[in-house]
Amino acid sequence: MSDAYSFAPFEAEFLDFTSRIVWCTVTTVDAKGRPRSRILHPIWEVAGGGPVGWVFTGRTPVKTRHLAANPHVSVSYWNPDHNTVTADCVASWVEEPEARRHVWDLFTTTPEPLGYDPSPFGVTGPDHPDFAALRLDPWRVQILRAEQIADGDFAPRTWRSPAEVG
Repeated sequence: MSDAYSFAPFEAEFLDFTSRIVWCTVTTVDAKGRPRSRILHPIWEVAGGGPVGWVFTGRTPVKTRHLAANPHVSVSYWNPDHNTVTADCVASWVEEPEARRHVWDLFTTTPEPLGYDPSPFGVTGPDHPDFAALRLDPWRVQILRAEQIADGDFAPRTWRSPAEVG
């Protein structure tokens, strides 16, 4: 991967902000092109040189229809200090048993507030029929720090995946 598209200069700040803010707004688009937002709780990691998000979520009819018609989502984090992260992603349902196990382990072994026990939702493991997970593969990430805003700099730092640029 070319250094011009390396996620390395963004990794620490991205993971710090997303792990401290925890909850984000995720927007899908319906068949008529209208946005619909909901609050979700991804856990992010870096794999293959880029960020990958994992979400334990309900496979609701609305979310399923939206993602089937258009898998592009926008993920937005904000905290009261005005640190923001936006990740524009392609979302896909996690179907493979090994990947489902990975998501389950990630949520059950990561310390709170990122990790948590899914059993209060009636889900007892990665093979449970109500266990639904989404994978988020960003093609663009933007980070804007409160310090920048205070200095009058409103231009976010932007990373684009090599696949998006190339």
